Amino acid sequence: MSSVQDDRVSRSRYERETTARKEAEQLLEQKSRELFLANQKLSQQSEMLEQTVKQRTAELRLALEKAEAASAMRARFIATMSHEIRTPLGGLLGMIDLILGDETDPAKRELLEYASTSGEALKRIVNDVLDFSKMEAGAFQFENEKVDIRALIGGVLALTGASIPDGDARLRSSISPTVPQFFAGDATRIRQVLANLISNAGRYSSGGTIEVRAFASPHKKGALIRVEVEDHGVGISTEQQKDLFKDFTQVQNKLTAAAQGTGLGLAISRRIIEGAGGHIDVHSEPGVGSVFWFELPVEVVEARSSLQKSGSIGAPAAKAEVDGARILLAEDNKINQKLLLTFLKRMNVTADLAENGRIAVEKFAPGKYDLVLMDVAMPEMDGLEATRIIRDSWPAEKIPPIVVLTAHVLDAIHEDSARVGIDRVLSKPITFGDLRDAISEELGAKHAPDQDAPMQFGARPAVFVHLSEPILQGLIESMSENEVIALVEEFVIDSRRLLEAITSNLRRGEAEAAAAEAHALKGMSGLIGVQGVSELAGQLEQSAPYLDEASIDEVAGSIAQHLDTLDRALNNTPD
Repeated sequence: MSSVQDDRVSRSRYERETTARKEAEQLLEQKSRELFLANQKLSQQSEMLEQTVKQRTAELRLALEKAEAASAMRARFIATMSHEIRTPLGGLLGMIDLILGDETDPAKRELLEYASTSGEALKRIVNDVLDFSKMEAGAFQFENEKVDIRALIGGVLALTGASIPDGDARLRSSISPTVPQFFAGDATRIRQVLANLISNAGRYSSGGTIEVRAFASPHKKGALIRVEVEDHGVGISTEQQKDLFKDFTQVQNKLTAAAQGTGLGLAISRRIIEGAGGHIDVHSEPGVGSVFWFELPVEVVEARSSLQKSGSIGAPAAKAEVDGARILLAEDNKINQKLLLTFLKRMNVTADLAENGRIAVEKFAPGKYDLVLMDVAMPEMDGLEATRIIRDSWPAEKIPPIVVLTAHVLDAIHEDSARVGIDRVLSKPITFGDLRDAISEELGAKHAPDQDAPMQFGARPAVFVHLSEPILQGLIESMSENEVIALVEEFVIDSRRLLEAITSNLRRGEAEAAAAEAHALKGMSGLIGVQGVSELAGQLEQSAPYLDEASIDEVAGSIAQHLDTLDRALNNTPD
């Protein structure tokens, strides 16, 4: 009995174990299959992910190539538009300048001055748009040169004073002794910011003084320069200030229509200042006025040192007499040919014209020219290729300075020019004075025997005798003798116009208008050191309401005599 029971227990246990084993095997087979399917699905997903990554990578690569192509196209567009706009604009302004220099009829001069002012306004807008495009394209770079903030502020005030109503009477400047005489920076860009802030102050205020102040404080880099431009205009609300430095933004107020512009000036100024490591902002109150300011950390430069193109410290550029120089001019544009040839003729330069780079190469020979003035964009052969051929064909010591003129704005032009051996790059449109000064400096750099030796000059121009010596020395330090002479010539023309307006207003009983013009004449003559005219103009300003016909004739006659004396000295005519 016991044996039978044991057998039954064993069989039952066996059956249970067999059943459990089968269930385990089935479960294992099921799990294995599930694992296989999962691995298969994972493999498929991995392949799909790999394909997706490859596709996305290809798409990103294509997008990058398109972006790079678009950027290159944009850069080419900026360069082309710069050239195509600046070239005719430069010809237009240059021709107006030439006609204005010879015109004596007051009515015609007034029309030409209006045309010149409008052209300069157009040039500012074009420059703003092109500068903005350069910044957007990442092609905006900074120079490193010696900067004199006092000269910059004085120059900008002198230029903007003519475009601001009663500018000579309203503009003031105050520069702290803490400001270093020279520091390293980009003078052109700082001047651009100053001009924009001062012009805005004039356009958005109908009266009151506009004061430019400069201070300096110690900084780990050397000094922290702070410049403020204060006006007593319409002011700006706190809400408007939030968008003030954004692209294409203008403050909306009653003077906006009269101010006009692109709305890029402050945006460009912000990018310039921040790009140079500084900060720009504004403090303003509606109806009271505004103070725009910027701060720049700068490296202080010794007075006797100068920053060259490479950014190293060296001696300032020497200058030489332009009169009698032999220059090869390569230029294809007919208007530019006439303009530049007229400029060179007025400098008493012997100019030989080449209509393109190929002709320039054919005409060039060692010893034949003192300087080569080359346009960049020309048919058949451009200026850079022509320069490369000249440099490759002759020893360096037999090649005179080569200066290129270009309406392009991309910094790549400077790099390409340096690569082929260009000595200097000049940007179109260029003024008579800037061209003459550049030629003078290049001739001086080429022929100066020793940079440490003092430059030798001939007899001083006769007109210098009639200028205040301290002011004359200041002028000569910042410009060439020829530029000072040109400044005096322009002064005489403008002074005669002002004198005529003063006397006409006095005789009509408009004493206030006459006093304002006399003030302008006083400031202008004092600025270039014609003290006799400055003192007489001051008398007219103070006494305008009380002068009778005889007194008017007497003072006006005395001023006219001073101007006649300057005229004779300019023309080397004996008294």
